[in-house]
Amino acid sequence: MRHRKSRHHLGRPADQRKAVLRTLATEFLRHGEIITTLAKAKALRPEVEKLITKGKKGFIKDYKAAYDKAKGGDKEALKEVLKSVHLRRQVNSFLYDRQVVTRVFEEIAPQYLEREGGYTRIIKYRERRGDNTTLAIIQLV
Repeated sequence: MRHRKSRHHLGRPADQRKAVLRTLATEFLRHGEIITTLAKAKALRPEVEKLITKGKKGFIKDYKAAYDKAKGGDKEALKEVLKSVHLRRQVNSFLYDRQVVTRVFEEIAPQYLEREGGYTRIIKYRERRGDNTTLAIIQLV
């Protein structure tokens, strides 16, 4: 039984489900919005929100200056740089494209520094012609 298990299974085995979500997340963060099925959009939302939160936590306004301070022996700067590198590696392990990882940390995360969450919006779009599945637009707020 799967009582109280909150996960969107998408009718796929775990490896395929993970691959679909990674692909969707990569393309979503590359373009800022995508059209997909409502179920996939709802499954994608928590994954993307976690990635953007990691981007916010790992964002350093002037990374080069912090890196130079860390090299000079400043322990706080070193801690901050190491945390940023760790979070970048975590995001990189989920997304398929390094350019998108850079975009998350340098373009997307700074936009949401003041926001506590809810970085995405899902809008119902229409029914797909072939199988009448509800399509949705998921976009960054």
